[in-house]
Amino acid sequence: MRSLLPKPCEHRLRSQRGQSLIEAILGLVILLILFHAFASLIIAAYDLLGNSRTRITARHLGNERIEEIRNLPYADVGVAGGIPPGSLPQLQSTNRNGLDYTVRTAVVFIDDAFDNQAPNDPFPADYKRVRVDVSWTGRFVAGESVTMITDVASPTQVGGGTLSILVVDAFVLPVPQADVHIINTQVAPQIDLNLKTDDNGLIVLPGSPPCNLCYEISVTKEGFTSDKTYSAAEVPVPDKPHANVAEGDLTELSFSIDKPTEVNVSSTRDRDSFYATLGNQSFQLTGGKVIGSDGGGLPVYKYDELLTTDASGSLLLSDMEWGSYQLTLAGGSRDLAGTNPLRPIALLPDASLDLLFASASHAANSLLLAVTDASGSAIASASAQLTGPGSYDETIFTGESDVPDFGQALFSQLQSGSFTVQASKIGFQPANEVVDVSGQTEYLIQLDSL
Repeated sequence: MRSLLPKPCEHRLRSQRGQSLIEAILGLVILLILFHAFASLIIAAYDLLGNSRTRITARHLGNERIEEIRNLPYADVGVAGGIPPGSLPQLQSTNRNGLDYTVRTAVVFIDDAFDNQAPNDPFPADYKRVRVDVSWTGRFVAGESVTMITDVASPTQVGGGTLSILVVDAFVLPVPQADVHIINTQVAPQIDLNLKTDDNGLIVLPGSPPCNLCYEISVTKEGFTSDKTYSAAEVPVPDKPHANVAEGDLTELSFSIDKPTEVNVSSTRDRDSFYATLGNQSFQLTGGKVIGSDGGGLPVYKYDELLTTDASGSLLLSDMEWGSYQLTLAGGSRDLAGTNPLRPIALLPDASLDLLFASASHAANSLLLAVTDASGSAIASASAQLTGPGSYDETIFTGESDVPDFGQALFSQLQSGSFTVQASKIGFQPANEVVDVSGQTEYLIQLDSL
């Protein structure tokens, strides 16, 4: 049907209808934005109010514990298994307003500097310091707990000795908030105490009951290695035995922990077999810290494990402690033909290392020669000439940096006896040395720069 309106009026009407639709859409968008902002404001206000109420409840719980402690006799101010001992629990869980709270209580003696400190202070347990930490889980979880600290004065002098524990990393820097577990079953009441180091990596415990080789201490921290004292049953002659505490004396102990290292181990055949993958190869890895000695005076290492690569010649070692390690082959059916890096293998904390080792068929007598510079770094493509019994004369070049025998050369199927080694490399002074070969012999020769 034909419109009865003039064409200009019809065009104006259509334009007005289009504008009305756009205005309606814009109005709806604005309403949605306002609604979202209002809803976000309500949620934020609810979270803020909830977090505030949660912290207030935590403070009430902390105040309850502080008031409970203030009403105790001085001799009873302590935690079960602690130094000083007491009846208060180290950890206590409770539910308030639908949230689970954990109340952690720690009580320690303080050696105040006003009257000197141990070992110059014969009575170092001057007063007790109480720390109450309240944490919670649930809907309103804050990043930090509520902490309260109070001091309780001593009416009399308290005896005992002082146990000082320092926790450092591989670079002898203090490790704060390390977890220290102290056990002593030789005193009454027995001690079973969990504490954290302060910002200086320290825990100082005046008033510790005297006893001999009785304080069993272990140190851990999430994401770190561990350290501990050892009994004679664990290590015949431990370097760090369980601690002594003497009356009026200071016992200082230090522990070292740091972030672990990851080692990716690969086992291959020797150079003559083109370093083909060799699976299921067993080897002994020994090193890390020396924790003592055996009955014959030989060192006992913290890490001493018999390991085996998988069918593809690979093995991943995680949580390895920094230090110096030695790799030897197990079983006697194969001889070591080189390791990359050279042994001893140095591990740094918080690092990753690719460890390659090659092996050859067993020979009654062999020589694994390593050639290094003055800094101890392996030298690739150095010429090593070996001459000896039976007119033996062979020259082998040391391996390149990307192969398992980097800086090394294996001379196999030898007679036993004295051999002469001549090593040379452009840019270095040649070296001639005599080596006595018997069984699987290893020898290192150093080249000095010109």
